[in-house]
Amino acid sequence: MLRPGSTDALLRMALLLAVSAVSACGSLSPTVRAPVGAPSGATQDVPSPELQARYATLLNRLQSGDPTAITELAQFSAENPELAGPLLNLGLARAQDGDELAAKALLERASTVCSHCGPVWNELGVLNRQQGRFADAEQAYLRAIELEPGYAAAYYNLAVLYELYIPRPDLALENYERFLQVGGTAGEGQDVEKWAADLRRRVSATPKSARAEGPS
Repeated sequence: MLRPGSTDALLRMALLLAVSAVSACGSLSPTVRAPVGAPSGATQDVPSPELQARYATLLNRLQSGDPTAITELAQFSAENPELAGPLLNLGLARAQDGDELAAKALLERASTVCSHCGPVWNELGVLNRQQGRFADAEQAYLRAIELEPGYAAAYYNLAVLYELYIPRPDLALENYERFLQVGGTAGEGQDVEKWAADLRRRVSATPKSARAEGPS
């Protein structure tokens, strides 16, 4: 039961639109929503309004397809290495261009700059899944959820992984349900409630011992 555009349409969160002030590592300041005792690698400075305006302009240009925007965003990131948001966006842009090695390097750097940011780990999970590294993808999604328990995209990606790549319908159901519980919204043509109902029937028909063992 393939999901049209499953892990890329919704969970890559459309380049740049994923990066808003609501998200800790998507915002210019990775300290927004930082927990008490946040790692010392996270900057404690709030970027100036001028810096935020410059960043927003770069994101808008990148989203509109300006071919020079990615070069300028890379320069912006080099000038502000303590900020995770630019690294995340550069990683998403490189992934969209098909350069998965560069994307992974950028996302790993972002995870170091902001070690409490769930979206970075979610995107690492997407890359690992695309490369067939399903166990690594699972761990990355779980890490995203551990860091941000309300982060819907990671639950969705993890559910898809368990349904289509690591056959565990019970865990797929659990994560689709969590996705809905935290207010996740599926993309066009995606009916998570219907998928969950289908999985619920399948899980109820599977002996508990088989569920616990997983695939052989």
